[in-house]
Amino acid sequence: MKILVLGQGGREHAIAWKLSKSNDVTEVFVCPGNAGTSLEKNVTNVDINLNNHKEIIDFVKSNQINLTIVGPEAPLVDGIVNDFRNLDLKIFGPSKEFAELEGSKVFSKNFMTKNKIMTANYKEFCDPEAALNHLSEINYPTVIKADGLAAGKGVTICNDDLEARKAIEKVFNSNHSEKLVIEDFLVGQELSAMYICNFSGPTFEISLPWTKDYKSRDEYNSGPNTGGMGAVIHPILDEHKNIIFKLHIEIEKILTKTILNINEQLKDTNMRYLGFLYLGLMIDADNNIKLLEYNCRMGDPETQNLMIYLENMKIDFLNLILENNHEGSRDYNLDYINEKKHYSCTIVLAANGYPNSYKKDFYVDLSEVNESENLKIFHAGTVIEDGRIKSTGGRILTVNTFGLDRQKCIDLAYVNVKKIRTFIDKEFKHEDNNLTFFREDIGG
Repeated sequence: MKILVLGQGGREHAIAWKLSKSNDVTEVFVCPGNAGTSLEKNVTNVDINLNNHKEIIDFVKSNQINLTIVGPEAPLVDGIVNDFRNLDLKIFGPSKEFAELEGSKVFSKNFMTKNKIMTANYKEFCDPEAALNHLSEINYPTVIKADGLAAGKGVTICNDDLEARKAIEKVFNSNHSEKLVIEDFLVGQELSAMYICNFSGPTFEISLPWTKDYKSRDEYNSGPNTGGMGAVIHPILDEHKNIIFKLHIEIEKILTKTILNINEQLKDTNMRYLGFLYLGLMIDADNNIKLLEYNCRMGDPETQNLMIYLENMKIDFLNLILENNHEGSRDYNLDYINEKKHYSCTIVLAANGYPNSYKKDFYVDLSEVNESENLKIFHAGTVIEDGRIKSTGGRILTVNTFGLDRQKCIDLAYVNVKKIRTFIDKEFKHEDNNLTFFREDIGG
């Protein structure tokens, strides 16, 4: 098979790398890709703008691509799946109608309420004055969410009235949202539950291992929200089996309600949910679960964490997507707790200033990092320039490790992220260690 992966981040590098390991794959193309994908064996970058659906489709036709996999959320919301399906081209991802689960916080919160899926109490607003007036009725901290896509930065946790007012003004002054949601702040452990809703249809979804994402920029979950600063195979999987089974049942109920009801709600489209589905969950001290958000694609950096895990567990990712048996759903969390434990850790190296205005166009030296089956670097905001790796984005790359011991796995990641050097010049003569940063408590 020839496969095209759409996207340019760490998630897409990880997916392309894992797909290239499949015995059923001859070549993987990534559009537009990054420095990391350009360096992978059997992976080729394609320089086409993701907004240009026609040019992407022309490439798929002329290169006889068998399957296209959508990485980021924007093309899904823009309807690239609809464009492909109208031409009978095979693509993995939800149509734009289904992608509203992520594309609109108002749509998703109303969907949760309508279908009795437990979530934080909320109110929606399309008028700035009404939103500001509502602040006198709430308790702090509170959460303000932009309605539209915001690259993982549309959520603001506000500790007081001033922060909330600034967040509301920021949303309504932006060009990506005309509505917002103000909701209660939930306390507990966050859990990312990702599913492959494959071509076999409802009840055949595959549950990938739960992961823990670290969204705040700074240690101890402080600082502004980011697209994610790290991830680990979730610590809660080390709890007693009875706890895991109970959580598993409750999370599966949320998945089932979501799939059945979104398919019913959108039955006039003659489609059903196909693609990745991400449940962002909060588990309180009594193990009660509430749904924070939906994503209609895999998480970043959770995908990087999962791909090194699946590779070491000898699981073919492509087979999960093309799943065509009819034995029912598969759940790798149950496999996890019934077998010997395995761990993976992901640490994001980011440009100083991220998620706000950040430094870029400097050079990254990875020569002291030796990749192995237990250690893999996935690129995000990078390009190759004159044979050097040049930074272009806020999140530059991730260091990903795998092991049988959680702490050793985490330590291996930190030892190697500290080996990465940064220079202001491509000759590597002027080193500057203040160009990047990473959280020092991932896995803690």
